[in-house]
Amino acid sequence: MMDSAWIHEILNWVSQNPAWSSLLVFTVACIESLALVGIIIPGIVFLFGVGAMIGLGAVEFLPVSLCGSAGALLGDVLSFALGRRYREHLVELRPFSRYPQMLNQGARYFHRHGAKSVVAGRFIGPLRPVIPATAGMLGMSPGRFVGIAIPACLVWTPAYLLPGMLFGASLEVASEYAGRLTLVLVIVVAVLWSTWWVIRGAYAFLAGRSARWMRRAIHWARRHPVLGRITGPLLDPSQPEVLSVTMLGILLVLTLWSFALLLFLSPFAAQPEAIDQAVLARAEALRNHIADPVMVAITQLSRWWVLLPASAAVLLWLLGANRTSAAGHWLVAMGGGVALQFLLGWTLRATPLLQGSGYQELYLPSPALTLTTVVLGFFAVMVARELRRSHRKWPYLAAAILLTLLMLARLYLGLDWLSGALVGVLLGLSWTAVVGIAYRQRALRPFSGAVVSLIFFGTLTATMYWQVGERMRADLDSMQLELPQKIQSAERWWQSGWQDQPRERTQLRSVQARRFNLQVAADPGRLAEALAQSGWQRAEPAGWPWLMQALNPDPDAGSLPLLRKDYLGKAEVLFLQRRGPQPGSQQTVRLWDSGTRLEPGEQPLLLGQFVEEQLVRRFRVLSYWRAVPAPDAELQAFAAALGAFSVWPAESGLLLIRPGVVTEIVAGSPPAAAAGPVGREVPAAPAARDSGAAATPRGESRPTRRLRVIASERTGNWHSAFP
Repeated sequence: MMDSAWIHEILNWVSQNPAWSSLLVFTVACIESLALVGIIIPGIVFLFGVGAMIGLGAVEFLPVSLCGSAGALLGDVLSFALGRRYREHLVELRPFSRYPQMLNQGARYFHRHGAKSVVAGRFIGPLRPVIPATAGMLGMSPGRFVGIAIPACLVWTPAYLLPGMLFGASLEVASEYAGRLTLVLVIVVAVLWSTWWVIRGAYAFLAGRSARWMRRAIHWARRHPVLGRITGPLLDPSQPEVLSVTMLGILLVLTLWSFALLLFLSPFAAQPEAIDQAVLARAEALRNHIADPVMVAITQLSRWWVLLPASAAVLLWLLGANRTSAAGHWLVAMGGGVALQFLLGWTLRATPLLQGSGYQELYLPSPALTLTTVVLGFFAVMVARELRRSHRKWPYLAAAILLTLLMLARLYLGLDWLSGALVGVLLGLSWTAVVGIAYRQRALRPFSGAVVSLIFFGTLTATMYWQVGERMRADLDSMQLELPQKIQSAERWWQSGWQDQPRERTQLRSVQARRFNLQVAADPGRLAEALAQSGWQRAEPAGWPWLMQALNPDPDAGSLPLLRKDYLGKAEVLFLQRRGPQPGSQQTVRLWDSGTRLEPGEQPLLLGQFVEEQLVRRFRVLSYWRAVPAPDAELQAFAAALGAFSVWPAESGLLLIRPGVVTEIVAGSPPAAAAGPVGREVPAAPAARDSGAAATPRGESRPTRRLRVIASERTGNWHSAFP
């Protein structure tokens, strides 16, 4: 598992130095509110991180919130005083003279909304460092400004801390139940935020410069004897969509260049294979039973039975609305994307150079990502044309977020190599840009973007829901990773081999009950029957309704069920519970498969925890059960209830359990072996189906599943294999 100790070192330092946290929040909030300076300070990101620390319990909410509000108010007052001091001469001072358009925008907004702009500007990022200075420059009275700014700043800090607090609380719960899930959440949030930031920044960058680039391109093309005849119609300034065509052309050039670089130059370097193997190993290290169903559900987006109905619904609506040009381009985009992928995939498999080098699997474009990119990308191109220029970025952002989620899910489940996923996305983007340029040149009749979006995403949601219900169980079984298995003698384990087994379920130090205190070589069913006489019963693990149950204002053992926990990404093979010794507490027994098999009989060795679960409430809103180590007296009482088993306290806080006669619970040498061998009481873990368990040299890892998927894609029978 990926090392996350550095995260907890930071949290430990912050929790031990809370005054520094408040001071940092005060400073960042003040600087971010200063005129123009706040543009380059990522204050929102910092407040999100501090909010996450509050959610994790490392920092107190009230002092941080008050310090942040005080810092924001100080920054606003300084900016207001600056504007009031220089008035109309403010635009002549550096750095304001370099950004006159921002001050003009703030002045227009202030003239339009008056005093309300002070409150609105506090929550609108581009206006935050401008509105206070503008209010002072335009003569707003200091008393009125401060009277409005104080409540705005008091609300602003908690509002921007809240998302981080919720994220931190979710990390706390994830750390308790599935340590790997914590890293999955961090990675997904970081990648999605980066995607949002990059796409939005790139769109703003191109939109602000495409007009100037277009003028230069027109001037250069008209002087060129050959390119002038080709590009002249495309770069005609009289065309209403010439800026959009220019941006799509830039996208086409960039994607084709990246596609060619990755596809044709990388086979001669060692890095793509090494990076692919590293990504696969990291993905397998992050697998857990909570994230697996979510990722499998996301991958349904790439199924034919999800994409094709949504595409057909859009096509039928366009034909019914008599938008034949748009319908034709939509049909060309969908059909051409599929045909191009098949053609390129067949050509690569037939290339002797790539086949001889053994990289043909590495550079096989992902057909699922190619088609999904074309469907989502070209739909964004169509809908963006029907929106105002200031809103055209939103369809592209939505498509990028969905596509990024799909790629993460497929990489997480090992359905694609990273290089194959990138090639598939680049291929889809290239085709989308080609058809998009043609569409923006020829489709002149507008249509309702809201209606077609409702049809497209409504159909997409309905078919995804249907496919999740139909395919979830089968896909989870086919994507399951098996534990790496070891063989050991049963008697050697009983005598001294128990010391070779893992001692902790997770390495996250925020989890109090990390250590295993049980090692069991017995049938879990028989163990549950023996403990039933002492009041133990099988726990009913919570499902998705737990998210609502955790918000119960008055939770208890009856209204808030327990969640399952994982070890090496696997859920428990046995999960028992009973009422705890204190109100608001429960006792649980959880057993996990260690992957070790004891001979004779290939008896699975189970690692377990007997702990006490205490009810925890965060912010008086979110509740969950936190495990704490059980006292030694309770552990001894638990051992005494196992009359039908041989129990030996191998060391303080660790019991070895196997079938046999009643054994006196004393420290020292292990008791003699029970009569008869340790039988095969739990079937051995099934052989690796078609998923594999470890990253091996290319061509050997995940052989069955990958051959099945590739063979089905060659014949076009994608519906019979996982996407």
